Amino acid sequence: MSHPPSNILFVCMGNICRSPFAQGLFTKLVDQKRHKGVDAESAGLLALPGNSATFLAQKVATEYGVDLTEHQAKLVSEKLVTGSDLILVMENSHKDALLSDFPMAADKVFLIRHFARFGSRNRGVADPYGLNYDAYRFCFLDIEDAVLGLLEFLSIR
Repeated sequence: MSHPPSNILFVCMGNICRSPFAQGLFTKLVDQKRHKGVDAESAGLLALPGNSATFLAQKVATEYGVDLTEHQAKLVSEKLVTGSDLILVMENSHKDALLSDFPMAADKVFLIRHFARFGSRNRGVADPYGLNYDAYRFCFLDIEDAVLGLLEFLSIR
């Protein structure tokens, strides 16, 4: 990246759990710090546009002060990809799929855990879809670690 990113895109499969967690938490923390000039969106590789975040995603997010009640899934598009300075995916397979469709984005696509403060930076974030509350909570906390590391990287403290 030749300049600090101002448009960040979080990507997962359905845009109903992981990427909304990341976008919602990132936006909340940036707003709390009254930082201007950086925006975040989320999208899914196989999203059904208009779907809401899952019930458990909304429940866990609310417990951490993130409101996903208005979230509506959207599909990754060329416009979103070209308009983003940094694209953070949840799994290596997401990176492969994204770059298959948008090879011009190769220099700006990273695993979200690339910015993690603890544990491996090379592993993906497990998908909680269809699992229980604890899986969603673990997923949120995993994403939180990476988002906090991203904020440090961006010098948003």
